[in-house]
Amino acid sequence: MRWLNRFRLLLALFYFCDIRVYGRERIPVSGMTLFVSNHRNGAIDGYVLLKALPACRAIVGRNLTGSWFLRLFFGGQIEVYRRAETAEQRAWNRERMREAASVMRRGEPVLIFPEGTSKLGPSLLPIKKGAALICRMLLEEAGEDSELTIVPLGLHYEEGWRFRSAAEIHVGQPVRVTKDEARNLTELTETIRQSLMEIAENFANEQDQRIGEAFATMLRYHGVTDRSHLVLCRMWAERKIPEEKRGEFLRLYQAADSARYQGAPLAARRGGWASAAVYWLLSPFILLALMLNMLPLAGGYAAARKMADDRNVIALWRILVGTPLFVLQWVIYILVALLFCPLSMAGWLLIGYAGLTGVGCWLLDVWRRAGVRGRNRSYEERQAILLFCEGFMK
Repeated sequence: MRWLNRFRLLLALFYFCDIRVYGRERIPVSGMTLFVSNHRNGAIDGYVLLKALPACRAIVGRNLTGSWFLRLFFGGQIEVYRRAETAEQRAWNRERMREAASVMRRGEPVLIFPEGTSKLGPSLLPIKKGAALICRMLLEEAGEDSELTIVPLGLHYEEGWRFRSAAEIHVGQPVRVTKDEARNLTELTETIRQSLMEIAENFANEQDQRIGEAFATMLRYHGVTDRSHLVLCRMWAERKIPEEKRGEFLRLYQAADSARYQGAPLAARRGGWASAAVYWLLSPFILLALMLNMLPLAGGYAAARKMADDRNVIALWRILVGTPLFVLQWVIYILVALLFCPLSMAGWLLIGYAGLTGVGCWLLDVWRRAGVRGRNRSYEERQAILLFCEGFMK
């Protein structure tokens, strides 16, 4: 189980350029702990959370473990039916809830996504009672004086579907739950919902979400604040930005001729020529790395185009298809190198390929941003963007 979690975390760290954890000090080091998280980006959410929870068992849908291949990616967890339609399935789910309670009594934390399904939407989906039911079952068997800790987790993605975007994990304030408090499932479910609302996106609609996320991106990537992307999104959603500044940003956002990174116009501080030069200098390395990894990249892209029915499962399909293709590509390169090159040269060629792939992944997002800054190099446009960012922080 431990090596599987390391493998899954490695996939998350490869797909996302950065996974930042805020509030790690709030994670309990002992006692019965139930982690509850918003559900944003399909089954990949569990991979990302391993950055903060390396030894945690998650409650997952049985549809994710139907074959040995899927068990490699999602096995070893507590499996439930997402829609228990028969008496047998409902009995299975009750038994799995008892298993989760037993795991927590042994001191192992459990993770659940109480929304039950995922969406990269503007706000939380309705919260189901599964997390509250686990609390009640556990405390009923643990004794009168026992209590458990519910720790809310806020997952946030800058662009959850995009390869080499960034993700954030926000650890909320722990909630202590006693046996008496766990008896009222409706009230406890509402407590969980409120705790998640404090560390999740809460936009009014999808249009406001697009604008608010672009606002957060523009401030984050001009280096004028150390606030998290999520905090900046919440500031926009809760209208904590003065109306004058909101209007100023909207004019920049709606400028039709601006190049954009994650929906936001970016500008270089000292003219766009330096950024354009960085972009063109990096281009040969990035393009060569992409060409050498065309099999997994193109295969994953094609699978997501065909199979993904919403943005929240694009990353999932790219990883499920791209990972075995990446392994196959390695096998092909090893065989070709051994067949057509001396052994010493074959080793250096494979090391070069691995190094170029790693550097390409590391620099891909830097290259993208440099390209955007290089194209936004007119003096008026650049000054408007920079003055807004600097003026906002003042």
